[in-house]
Amino acid sequence: MPHEIQELIDGNVTFRKKFFNGDSSLFDELVLHGQKPKTLIIACSDSRVDPAVIFNCQPGELFVIRNIANLIPPCEDNDTSYHGTSAALEFGTCFLEVEHIIILGHTHCGGIRALLESVTVVVNAKPHSFIAKWMELARPASDRVLKEYSHLPIEDQVTLCEQYALVHSLQNLKSFPWVQERINNKQLTVHAWYFDLKTGAIHIYDQQKNIWPEKLS
Repeated sequence: MPHEIQELIDGNVTFRKKFFNGDSSLFDELVLHGQKPKTLIIACSDSRVDPAVIFNCQPGELFVIRNIANLIPPCEDNDTSYHGTSAALEFGTCFLEVEHIIILGHTHCGGIRALLESVTVVVNAKPHSFIAKWMELARPASDRVLKEYSHLPIEDQVTLCEQYALVHSLQNLKSFPWVQERINNKQLTVHAWYFDLKTGAIHIYDQQKNIWPEKLS
C-alpha cells in the first residue's frame, strides 16, 4: 500500500481513538441532534488552507465550502447548469440558518497568480477544462490590478488581486436574495478575511471604511 494512503488510514485510527473512545462522544451528539454550525466559511481548495485547522475548530462547528480561489458566483436564474457553490450557500443559509458567512482568502493563491500572469492553463484551457471559466469570476479584480497597479512588483499585484477578489465575492454573496434578506433582518453577518500563510494571522476587511487594515490581527 502506498505510504501516503497508509498515513490516511493510520490517521483515521487516531481520529477514532480521539472521538469514539467511550460510551459517549462528540459524534453521538452530532448524530443525535444533527449539525448546528453558526458559521459558514467559503475557503480555497488549497491544501494549506484548512479552516478547521486554522481556527482550531471541532467537528460540527463549521459548515465549509471549498473551491478554487475561494470565489463566489453571482446569483443566477439558470436551471440548466449545476451550481455547487451556490447550492451549498443556500443549504447553509436557508436550512442550517448560519449566523455568519466568512469568505476566507489567503496569500500565495495559485489561481489568482495564474490569472494575473495569464498562465496557459487558465487563459487557453483545453477542451473539457473548467478552470478558465471558473476563474473568470475573479476577472474584475485582475483587470483592476493590471490597470491601476501594473507598475508594482508581481508579488504586490497578487496580494492586491487576492484582496480585490475577496471584496468582489462579498458583493456577489449579497446578490443572493435569501442572503440579503437575512442580512437586512440582522440574522446574518457576512465577512471577508485574508489568511497569511507565512504568519498564520488573519486580515479582516473593514466593510464600513472599505479598507484592509495594515496590520494583521
